[in-house]
Amino acid sequence: MKVLVVPTWYPCGEDKLMGIYHKEYTCALNKYGIEANMLFIERSRLSKPLSYILSKKKVVDKEENYKVYRYKMLNLRPISFDLQIKAYTKKLESAFKDYLKNNPKPDILHAQVTVPAGYATCILGKKYGIPVVVTEHGGKLERFFKDEPYKKYGEFVLQNAHYSTVSNYMKKIALKYTDECSVIPNQVNTDIFKNHKTRKVDKVFELMMVCALREGKRLDIAFQAIKILIEDNLRIHLTIIGDGFLEEQYKNDAKKYGIEKNVTFLGRKNKEEIPPYLMDAHALLISSEIESFAIPGIEALASGIPVITTNCLGPTEFVDSKCGEVCRVNDPEDMARAIRTVISNYLFYDKKYMETVADRYSEEAVVRIAKKIYEKLLK
Repeated sequence: MKVLVVPTWYPCGEDKLMGIYHKEYTCALNKYGIEANMLFIERSRLSKPLSYILSKKKVVDKEENYKVYRYKMLNLRPISFDLQIKAYTKKLESAFKDYLKNNPKPDILHAQVTVPAGYATCILGKKYGIPVVVTEHGGKLERFFKDEPYKKYGEFVLQNAHYSTVSNYMKKIALKYTDECSVIPNQVNTDIFKNHKTRKVDKVFELMMVCALREGKRLDIAFQAIKILIEDNLRIHLTIIGDGFLEEQYKNDAKKYGIEKNVTFLGRKNKEEIPPYLMDAHALLISSEIESFAIPGIEALASGIPVITTNCLGPTEFVDSKCGEVCRVNDPEDMARAIRTVISNYLFYDKKYMETVADRYSEEAVVRIAKKIYEKLLK
């Protein structure tokens, strides 16, 4: 079976984490018996036309076990959203024709995100007689089906593709607009995170966060919660892995709340560098306003540590009282309460149970789900 993955996002711009799960998914497909490559349309800023003119319009990246075919175009959205979609769709077909010169016709087209990749891939699928799967990753997916200027494109996707989301709460939203929707969750290579270390809380409780430092992650709420705990004479330290547009602002927030000595910013780390840090942590903290999934939560459970998360939807599908604690969004007091609860119950968390929860999202398990959908469409 041959699959061509068409992502809306790909980590080639300023944000190196944006869309990295698409890369990991394509790698996992190949690892478990499905031949897959990736076709990506990179939209360059209209404000930097010279940079676009001087850049290569086609680049082929060789990943671990597949290739990424990247084609550039100008992002015309500032002029007109409809014009941008039309240009994107035309560019995708042109790129697909070029792709076919050196590759066999795929059996399945799998687009990531409803608009623009999902819509343009549906147009491609209809024209070339190839079944299409579209997976939505964004938590605010309802706008694609009820808000302008997205609505007509989102409705076209629902009528011409097998629609899927990365979590059950998103599936419930999608089912308000379509009769069928699957869940293809984000996958994690759980094997690289599993370890035999038994942790106990001695003097300092080591919290860890793994996230892009951007809007909506609300690290400032986490800092306020930690300040509350320190004022209650709890010894606590927070290690943060990640970078992003708001890095300096969050560093200033740590100083603002007087906890800069209790917070360490490590910057961005690749996937292989993270497991040792999780081994030294007692728990993972997620402070976001909304998360469609939250891959670091699964990585933490695979490592055998509980997860403290806001009720930001995605993580609540795998975090229960046996593997962590849920608190209210944007509520430092309740987050402090959740951290206290995890500290108090720390000896009662079952490492094996947490690993079992994580294994539901292993690469092999997720590819198995996707393969069943692909085979159903081919029949």
